Order: sequence, then C-alpha cells, then structure tokens
Amino acid sequence: MVAVVTAGLWWVKPDAVEVPRPLGQIRITLPDTTTSPYKTPCGSQFRIPNHAKVELRNSGDKEGCWFNLSFPRFNAKLHCTEVPVRDLESLLRDAQSLVFGHEVAATGIRRQALDLPSKSGTLYALEGPVATPLQFFVTDSTDHFIRGSLYFSHKPNPDSVAPVLQRLESDVRIMMETLLWP
Repeated sequence: MVAVVTAGLWWVKPDAVEVPRPLGQIRITLPDTTTSPYKTPCGSQFRIPNHAKVELRNSGDKEGCWFNLSFPRFNAKLHCTEVPVRDLESLLRDAQSLVFGHEVAATGIRRQALDLPSKSGTLYALEGPVATPLQFFVTDSTDHFIRGSLYFSHKPNPDSVAPVLQRLESDVRIMMETLLWP
C-alpha cells in the first residue's frame, strides 16, 4: 500500500517550472581615476594612474629609457620608450609604421592629436582584434621623444575589453597632457 501511494505521489508531482535567465555579462569594476606624479629615469615627469605599477626595464642612459606601466587588474602593459631626438623624421616614421602595421587586422584607426605649446603628439586607438589597441607618441620636436604601445596578455576580443580600453585611453591621454621634460 505504501508503495502504491508513493508511486502515485511521484507520478502526480508538479514539474519544475523553467525560468529563463538573462544573458550573462562580465562585470568589470574600473578603479578610481586618481593619479600620482612619476619621474622617469631619463628625467621626464607625468601623472600615472594609481592602479598602474611601474616596471623599469633600464635605468636610463644616453640611448634612452625603457619602462612599462603594468595594469595587473586588466592583464595589460603599456610599453614605453623614451629616447633623445637625433632624427625626428625617423622617429615619427617608425612610430607611424608601428601603428599602421596593424592596419590589416584593424577595423579602424582613430587619431587624437595633442598640440600644446611645449609638446605635440598623437594618440592612436586601433579598433578590432589587434595586438596593440592603443599607441601614442609625444615629442618636443628638438630633444625628447616618448612612444608607447598597450598590449593585453590575452587574446584581444574588442567587445570584452571595450570598457577597459576606454578607461586606459583616458589614462594615457592624461599621461600625454601632463608630460613635462627635464
């Protein structure tokens, strides 16, 4: 009798109602926008975001300085090179060839010019699945030249990194605008 009642209850039990779930989105929490002053081994100064860590690649010499700004939260690094100007035309040509070398993979390239009394430069935002979605250079045209390239340490998926890239673009723009030469 117990078996018959149990079988009957099992047979009559209500089916679980399936509830559709919303599409999942990755939540990226962006850090605050505060910055701190930083002085390179070559003597130039600018403001860097507090969420970045400086990694020196050399301590500076007559050939220039190499350093990285690491963004561990985003698995990204901004590789920076600071060199003295000996042949400005060659430096500009190299900077542009490094940008436009990604033209095959890029779906677009946005340029933002920086033109202040003591310096000029360009910030390039490369759209699409490119290895370096942000590149820049700043120069005083006579003595100093700094260029940088942002690399993610994972496959570049433009949709996934869009909010991070937008934030890092504003961080790089602040660096460029606050740059002071020795």
